[in-house]
Amino acid sequence: MLATPEIDYYADGTSENWRSYCNRHGYNFVYWRETVLPDMHLIWSKIELMRRHIAQTRADWLVVVDADTIVNLPELPLSQLLEKHPGKDFIISEDVSRRMGLPIPLCTLSVRLSRSWRPPNCGFMMIRANAFGLRFVTEWLQHGRGDCAHVADIFPREQRVLWMTLFQTEAEKIGVLGPEVMRIGNNTILDRYFTSWDRAFVLHDKRLPRNVR
Repeated sequence: MLATPEIDYYADGTSENWRSYCNRHGYNFVYWRETVLPDMHLIWSKIELMRRHIAQTRADWLVVVDADTIVNLPELPLSQLLEKHPGKDFIISEDVSRRMGLPIPLCTLSVRLSRSWRPPNCGFMMIRANAFGLRFVTEWLQHGRGDCAHVADIFPREQRVLWMTLFQTEAEKIGVLGPEVMRIGNNTILDRYFTSWDRAFVLHDKRLPRNVR
């Protein structure tokens, strides 16, 4: 998790949630606290830190979570997500809201740029810590500094660049998660009556900056 000090007022709670989960299952929790790319928006430091971590870790997978995510079903291991996407090297959450189980894209831009009704969301990512993973994040950053530099600082920044490039060129290697990672908080009324997240492994809760559980 990347969480710089200015968001400690909610990241203290979510980081402890993930730390507790990792301790329970024997995973190594890494808490990135500083940006490392002064020439780019701070969110790109997440991609560079992924690159550095893959280059030196002995683990098979790197899992990266945003500071507004929490584990909802802590008894489940991460392997249950891998089992649903055999043969994939990059597994990522979807950029949709789910209403009565149906995926609803959050914006038409994501659909147009990604050419998918279920575009990816960078709030939860699993990537193999091997040569593929290192190349993938390296090229992602290169796109942000090169052919996609003109949009790399336009929200949602690294996500937008991913939609435009690697999500299409590396499609066979990418698996998109469904309701296992549930996006909530975009519409409180709709979430209350038309969303069921009791079976979601992870909640990506946009209310967390204002209402940490």
